[in-house]
Amino acid sequence: SGLAVGFLRHSPMQIGMQQGVWMQAIPMYAQPPQQNPRTVDDDDSGSDDDHHVEDTEQLCEGEDIYDVFIGCLLYDLARYGLNKSRGRGNCRRFFRAFAVFLVMLLNMGVQVYIIFHVQRFVSSWAVGEARSAYSDYEEHMYSSSHLNKNGMHRGNAGAFLPANFATLSDEEKKVVCQTPLSQPAFLMVMLGVWTLNNFGELKLSFLQGYRVLRLPTSGRGLSADAEATEDGVQINGVSMGMKILTLVCVTIPRILVTVVLLWLGCRWLTATQSFADVILNALALGFLVDLNSLLYRTVMPRRDLVDAQKTCVAKNEKLEPSIWAYSADLVWFVLAVVWVWLYVFHLQMVLNEYNYDVASVCNPFLDVMAAPR
Repeated sequence: SGLAVGFLRHSPMQIGMQQGVWMQAIPMYAQPPQQNPRTVDDDDSGSDDDHHVEDTEQLCEGEDIYDVFIGCLLYDLARYGLNKSRGRGNCRRFFRAFAVFLVMLLNMGVQVYIIFHVQRFVSSWAVGEARSAYSDYEEHMYSSSHLNKNGMHRGNAGAFLPANFATLSDEEKKVVCQTPLSQPAFLMVMLGVWTLNNFGELKLSFLQGYRVLRLPTSGRGLSADAEATEDGVQINGVSMGMKILTLVCVTIPRILVTVVLLWLGCRWLTATQSFADVILNALALGFLVDLNSLLYRTVMPRRDLVDAQKTCVAKNEKLEPSIWAYSADLVWFVLAVVWVWLYVFHLQMVLNEYNYDVASVCNPFLDVMAAPR
């Protein structure tokens, strides 16, 4: 709950309003466009489905700490290739790239450190308490039971005794009835929100890698083929070394951290023995996902942000009207639904061999507890 409060206290809007740089902290793509890049075909059909959008926007870097690293590195390589950086300028740019790289490593290191200790000190304890409480419930509510692979009691089929619930103390009832798996719909909604949060990070990771990999390969070592524009530089191609650096140092580690965080978060939320704490823990976990944006807003120098946003990649793609064009991003929502369903009913290992035998006796008790007094 403390992490959740801290996360709310340091939200993007709160930080921006305090520092007076709210509009500066908004990513370039989120600001109102300076000009309308769309052109509509004029034809005699008059149908809204008979036009396409000519997408000629420039996709600028600078959304988070990872984009700043790639954007600054491409910017410096481009300026070097354009013969606008020599002598002491090269030293400054090398120092800038090294400093941004260290901040990116700091972000990954802090995330890995917190993930490790959340698993060690928080998640594992919550799983143990949930297993113990449900094992005691199974032993009490069934006339016969067996031990599962974790050494916990599980009731045998046909031996359930609902009347035994009345003999439990109020404290025991509160503990077992607030097990998230006792209300699968509520748990699935909370896991769905948490999953979408992580899938948003995965989406940015894939798009970030795609931005660089889709560029034509040119040059050797770490180099970029660029041309000067009125606002900065436009990248037309990068070397294979730059593509490998992006994958190895940025895209792959970012994806791995997000996947581990997704699994750990689902496990912790499933083991949380309180509906209120499920919500608070979900907010606390969101702080870990948002850590790279927090460093982006508070640690990175303004000059680095400006240079990163000056580094652009021309898309020049024609967006034809189609079902896929209108619904492509909904695939992430479908994947989130599939993942949550698979996790709750097949993959979760918090309560192995869960019998879904809590809701039937707990719902009347929860209704009484929730009634106004």
